[in-house]
Amino acid sequence: MSEEDDFRALVGDVRPIKQQGPSHRKVATAVDKASLATRREAATAVAQQAAALGDEGFELLGSEENLTYYRSSLDKATIRRLSHGHIRPSITIDLHGYDIDRARDLVWRALLEAQKHQDRCMLIVHGKAGTGYRDDRGDLQDTGTALIKSHVNHWLQQVNEVLAFCSAQPKDGGTGAIYVLLKKQAKA
Repeated sequence: MSEEDDFRALVGDVRPIKQQGPSHRKVATAVDKASLATRREAATAVAQQAAALGDEGFELLGSEENLTYYRSSLDKATIRRLSHGHIRPSITIDLHGYDIDRARDLVWRALLEAQKHQDRCMLIVHGKAGTGYRDDRGDLQDTGTALIKSHVNHWLQQVNEVLAFCSAQPKDGGTGAIYVLLKKQAKA
């Protein structure tokens, strides 16, 4: 007696259920070469643009140092409104705990997202990080300097779409965060 006969003896006469509804088919895995090339090119372009936020020439800033940057074309009333927190951010990113490369990527993606949705103001929480780091001998180095803050300051000055940025109000993070004002996007 085979296993099938044993099964029939225990369960009885069994017939397969008739298939109803949509059938499940294996999805074709063939990829259109033109589509693949376009997607690769777009991904490479984003990576190259993010890499354009270079580190060369940046200076280390103090953890309590106020940041202020604006393009000469911007009027003083707008700068004052931004620094007083009257232009409220629609996007907030928090860079606490990230290394420089990941922070750069997050800043770049937030800028792209803001442009995509035509947001004018964003808040970047970079932290103060004034505790420094321990060197090979275990000695505390660079206390009072803020590495991520220094890089964010340098990166944003390289982006044409950034009109201004300044340290946030205490309720939004004080010298551990900045408001960023972006150019208005042209209507499509």
